[in-house]
Amino acid sequence: MVKRDWTTIEANLLERLVSGESHDDIILDLCETENMTWSEAEALLERVSTEKENHIVLAQSPLLVLIALAIFIGGVGLIVYSAYNITIAFHSCYDTKSGSVDALGLSLYLFTYGGYLWFFAFLGLGMVVGSLRGMQDVWAAIFHKLGILQ
Repeated sequence: MVKRDWTTIEANLLERLVSGESHDDIILDLCETENMTWSEAEALLERVSTEKENHIVLAQSPLLVLIALAIFIGGVGLIVYSAYNITIAFHSCYDTKSGSVDALGLSLYLFTYGGYLWFFAFLGLGMVVGSLRGMQDVWAAIFHKLGILQ
């Protein structure tokens, strides 16, 4: 019976998973160096990758987090810019004495500038949703590490 240093093997597996190495290459190396069958090596790799999933995701994505955060902030900025300009247009067409809105003025403003304002608003919404959805696993790993989500 072969005596194995499991902590060293698992640390090596974790390092190779973080670097993004192919699972088949890792399993093949385990079979050759540790004298394991393919199914044993595959089960070991699956166990380590499942147990250390959050660590692997966080180690692989520091730049992606910054990019996603920049996209998210940019999307929020576009939404705020559009909402602010539409609100300013409404406010400038509002007559405080009569309590009514100059519908023609507001319609002309929105006809002239509303297209790009709505475009920016929907683009910003798409950026926010895309950033959150694309980085869902990374945010979950970050929140799990911080103890916010368990």
